[in-house]
Amino acid sequence: MSPRPEPLDPTAVDDDRTRELLEEAEAGWYGDGAFFGAMAHCPEIFEHVVAAFESFGCGANVDTELLELMRLKVAETHQCAYCATVRTLEVRDAVAPKEDAVFGEIDPDELSRREYLAVSLAERLSTDPHKLSDDFFAELGEAFTEAEIVELLLFGSLEVGLDRFCIALELQPTDESAYPDHVEYPLENPRPKTS
Repeated sequence: MSPRPEPLDPTAVDDDRTRELLEEAEAGWYGDGAFFGAMAHCPEIFEHVVAAFESFGCGANVDTELLELMRLKVAETHQCAYCATVRTLEVRDAVAPKEDAVFGEIDPDELSRREYLAVSLAERLSTDPHKLSDDFFAELGEAFTEAEIVELLLFGSLEVGLDRFCIALELQPTDESAYPDHVEYPLENPRPKTS
């Protein structure tokens, strides 16, 4: 048994709201409860993190598909096996044809200009945010409003930190999910959903 904190499942918590959020995670979000179950050790923080996640992609132009492409690039860059394995169910089918353009060298020919810029931002945040130049921000400004740029930065930064959270725990998908029961850290190649 690992000395790292293990994710909680809904039957292991006393708090009704935490249990509800964990049950929602098993059926929605990624179709896997491990990520949310790990955060559930700190119920108050967990609830706020979920609320923050729910607020992204609610604007008119930064949609969940764009954020999912960013999430996948961050996962690949950090070699987070869990994050690169699970998919946001709501947009999984729409994003699947674009995954090859995100993993490895970003392919601008297979992505819209906005997608390319957002994925490039995710990669730069993950590797060296000091290299985010004024020229790159000028490019972002041609495709996004300032509010959208800030949303992308906030989302990407949150993903960078939470990838490291998952890596530190060597988080594994739950046995109940449709994902592989065991993923290897560090991730060598992004693994798509198995079904």
